[in-house]
Amino acid sequence: MHKKYAEKKPMVLISGSCQNFPKERNAIMELIGELEWGAHYESKCECSSDGKKVMGWDFFHIYIETEFIMELSQIHPKILKEEGIELEHQFVLWLEKQFQKRKKNYYLKLVEIPFEQSKGFRLNPENYRTEETLHDLR
Repeated sequence: MHKKYAEKKPMVLISGSCQNFPKERNAIMELIGELEWGAHYESKCECSSDGKKVMGWDFFHIYIETEFIMELSQIHPKILKEEGIELEHQFVLWLEKQFQKRKKNYYLKLVEIPFEQSKGFRLNPENYRTEETLHDLR
């Protein structure tokens, strides 16, 4: 059976809230565009409304590639100094501070981190026994 892998790279899901998302979306994409330009990386970042609106707050989602976050952590070492345990947590805290520097009142939260599912141990295929080595052992 042939495995088919996803054509889209793994994305980190960040949830956020702001007031008047249709207006603020341009500011969000502008900052991400500047980060892409600084990293010389073309990401497939997506930013869309969640559809919820509670007491004047609009909720939205930002999808960012994990490779892009790794590139940014090499360019901006302050990301690694944030309090989060994983790189993605540290990035979200750093990104929220970048918005605060621009006087944007966004609240960001990490929702989902892509991970590789494995069943059992990860084995190196180079260390498998072949028919030749089994014959030698007999």
